[in-house]
Amino acid sequence: MADDLSAPDVSFAVARHGFDRAQVRQYVRELAEYAHRADAGRAEALTQVAELQGELEIARREVEALSSRLDEIGRPADEQSAARLVDVAKSQASEITTRARAAADGTWAAAERASTELRDKYRRMLTELDEQHAEIHRTHKTILTTARTQAEEMTTGAHQRRRDIDAAAERDRIRIDREFSERTAHLRASLERELTDRRAACVADIDARLRAADEEAQRRIDTVTAQVKKLTEVRTQLSDRLRDTQDLIERSAVLLEPMESEAELTRENPFPIPPPPGPEPEPPAAADPPVRKGAAPAAEDADPTPATQPKRAVPPQRAKGTQPAKR
Repeated sequence: MADDLSAPDVSFAVARHGFDRAQVRQYVRELAEYAHRADAGRAEALTQVAELQGELEIARREVEALSSRLDEIGRPADEQSAARLVDVAKSQASEITTRARAAADGTWAAAERASTELRDKYRRMLTELDEQHAEIHRTHKTILTTARTQAEEMTTGAHQRRRDIDAAAERDRIRIDREFSERTAHLRASLERELTDRRAACVADIDARLRAADEEAQRRIDTVTAQVKKLTEVRTQLSDRLRDTQDLIERSAVLLEPMESEAELTRENPFPIPPPPGPEPEPPAAADPPVRKGAAPAAEDADPTPATQPKRAVPPQRAKGTQPAKR
């Protein structure tokens, strides 16, 4: 029973902003159970005291009964027997009374001691509980004060950190904007330079290609013009030769006509005499094809060679001042 009535452990784990609420509630429940057990022990002790008082009352009644019996026994005529019975009854009553008083005194003393111990223990527990309550209240107040101070310090620090973070973020934003603007300007300048360089390179390439094309076209025009001029000269020479040949043929035809005496001789001589060897008369020249403006005449118009020879096509002459289309 002494183990059941012993005070529980009061060591709490310190939590933030005070003790752990669950542990405090558990301690209060244990303290209530302990007080309930103390009340039960006190009630049990009072019950034992009541029982001892009942036994004492029973013993007192027995003593009274024995005393009345002794009084009744003391009435007989035989005084010795009565005296002896009275002595025996008195001795028995004294013994019973002594035992009852001893038992009652022991029980009462034990009950008084238990009640005193319980009362003292209960008072000590109440004193300890008051002290613990005061200590908890002081600790709670100290913790609240400390927590309030820490909260104010943390709030002040948080506001200061927020201001510092806002200032740093503003500086970073300004720096990033400046770097972005500088990088954008640098990139724009680089792109503009690259675009200018590429445009200049494209223009130079186009100009070079145009110049090369113009030079090639001019070279081809010069070549064709030279060929046309040469063919024109050849045509002129061939035309002159053709005219000379036609004149020669006409003169030869006049010279080859038979005289009157030769005609008569021919009629008399039925066998024809072959003519002397000479140049064969050329077939009549074919009609010249229509010549386009600026085009060179065909070489076959003045060619005295036979018609079986392959004809050579001459490209038309390009008008002066024209240039090939630009690529």
